[in-house]
Amino acid sequence: SVVLVTGASGYVASHVVLNLLKKGFRVRGTVRSLKNAAKIDPIRKLDVDGRLELVEADLMKEAGWANAVSGCDFVLHVASPFPMVADETVVTTAINGTLNVLKAAAKCPSVQKVVLTSSVYSINEGHDQNRTFNEEDWTNLEDKRVDLYAKSKTMSEREAWKFHKEIPDGDNKFRLTSINPVLVIGPPLIDEQGSSISIIRQLLQHEMPACPPIQIALVDVRDVAEMHVRAMLNQEADGHRFITASQPSYWFKDISRVLGKEFKEHGYCTPCLEAPVVRFMGIFDKQAASAVDRLNNEIKFDNSKAQRMLGMSFRDPSESLKEMGYVCIQRGIVKKNKNYKGCPEKYKEFVKH
Repeated sequence: SVVLVTGASGYVASHVVLNLLKKGFRVRGTVRSLKNAAKIDPIRKLDVDGRLELVEADLMKEAGWANAVSGCDFVLHVASPFPMVADETVVTTAINGTLNVLKAAAKCPSVQKVVLTSSVYSINEGHDQNRTFNEEDWTNLEDKRVDLYAKSKTMSEREAWKFHKEIPDGDNKFRLTSINPVLVIGPPLIDEQGSSISIIRQLLQHEMPACPPIQIALVDVRDVAEMHVRAMLNQEADGHRFITASQPSYWFKDISRVLGKEFKEHGYCTPCLEAPVVRFMGIFDKQAASAVDRLNNEIKFDNSKAQRMLGMSFRDPSESLKEMGYVCIQRGIVKKNKNYKGCPEKYKEFVKH
């Protein structure tokens, strides 16, 4: 089978590509430019026997997607921006990009199924957080607390389900599943710094002097990749959404504690105090301001559907954080401290990439 992976050079998508190659699939990955060696060289290195093909396709342009999906059996639409602070363009990019991919799949008779990477941001935002969220929940777009990124994920996923429902007779009525991850952590295969990688860098390099009183749900990037492939192959998953999360969630101080305990002997010092001043920092810092409504809220997700229907078990986030820290140091994302003693053998699998 040939599987199209959109945004193949991204943090999650690169692991999806690796997972598929390990399972013997042929993979076609889309990138915005084949000339950007810094972004595509790490992905090319995953191909050890010629089963990976990279092609150019831009989410904001309908042209090019027909060729990208041509001859593919499955489409995993992973590409989507995850900025630390979103602007208006993130909404249009997410919606138009998703529709461009789905329109191409609907015109390509070989495509059996599309798996869409959405987010829990399309599930739990705009609600009081004192309950456990599941796949029946949708973000309340009428709530003023919902930021642009959450709107982009919610609106693009809703548009995907709407488009799928309304595929006309005569077109290719592919099957559809959505994967809804929480904050993704774990060893990166790339050097680009997204949200979770930036958090690790800020904590280890002491760019975050104190921990905000915020709790976030975590999931390992390899579990996210595995769920995409299992959903792709499992017809029971057709028409379903799947929360991708390890539970319970971690407070920022928990993340800092895990990293601090592991990397103290390497000369890294992580913050141990919480920062109630984050509420006042919101006046000056956009990133802090966007987090004000999350202060002191517990966040709970029901991941039983993924366990039941897809047979998933989730990695321990503490181990994922440690491995992520070592790989970030080895790749130069986090500055190598003069006291750094090297990566332990058990975490070296992804250092070689």
